[in-house]
Amino acid sequence: PPGGPVPPPPGQPGPQFNPQPGPGPQYGQNPYMAQPQPQTQGKVRSPGLGSAHKDKWVAAVLAFCIGFLGIHKFYLGYKTEGIVMLVVSLVGAVCTFGLGLMVMVVIAYIEAVRYVVLTQEDFERTYIHDYKGWM
Repeated sequence: PPGGPVPPPPGQPGPQFNPQPGPGPQYGQNPYMAQPQPQTQGKVRSPGLGSAHKDKWVAAVLAFCIGFLGIHKFYLGYKTEGIVMLVVSLVGAVCTFGLGLMVMVVIAYIEAVRYVVLTQEDFERTYIHDYKGWM
């Protein structure tokens, strides 16, 4: 029907749940919740500086020390995000009396902590294989 499925009449049983055959859920996953798929359509990312393998510790140190300039974004291959951080830091330091620079410092510190907390495998899955430009 055009309006969707019609509910059963009162007193009649509803549709039965028939699980699909196949492997069960991974440890730590809720089998009743659909796992979101990363949205990478239309996103083009360069391989970044250096080799294709990116170390979370290098990214974290770059983000902590000079992350307000977006250097860690360039390292991970996120050119647009790196340029945004660089421009906001430089223009914000002059035009907003340092407010833009302070905001970029806070964002870089949050990202540095996030990189350190993730395992290397989770870091690579999130920031290298998938597309996650901001926090």
